[in-house]
Amino acid sequence: MTFLQALYGSQYYEIQQRGKDGNKGRINGNIFLAVFVFLVLIIALLLCVKFIPGFNDDLSNQIKKTFGYRSSKSIVKYIVVALVAVVYLIFSVTIGNKTNFQKHTEAFMALPDEVKKKATVKLLVPFFILLGAIVVLAISSIA
Repeated sequence: MTFLQALYGSQYYEIQQRGKDGNKGRINGNIFLAVFVFLVLIIALLLCVKFIPGFNDDLSNQIKKTFGYRSSKSIVKYIVVALVAVVYLIFSVTIGNKTNFQKHTEAFMALPDEVKKKATVKLLVPFFILLGAIVVLAISSIA
């Protein structure tokens, strides 16, 4: 079972078991992938801040030039929403299009039940590894 089969197949399977349209799992899968990529981008940014001298100051200056002196909370909202939306749209057209979604869900549904039950673990382990890496890098960047 591939990562994409686990992602799209498990979403389809869970929604279908609740008696709803399993094709809505495509949206959930694309959102998960967009957030996953966003976490990777955050890790890359934190690595740059940690290991490239002056990167943090240059980044801060560029953000001030672009957004002025607004609160950092509103700036982060703009950046996060825009970035996740763009990545989601890219995935909706490429990896997560209807044809690929059907292909992955059909492959997932053909698997035995024991393998289907392991799909969530296959998805959540990398996700929590990324979250842990972000926490470690954020804490080490502060210190």
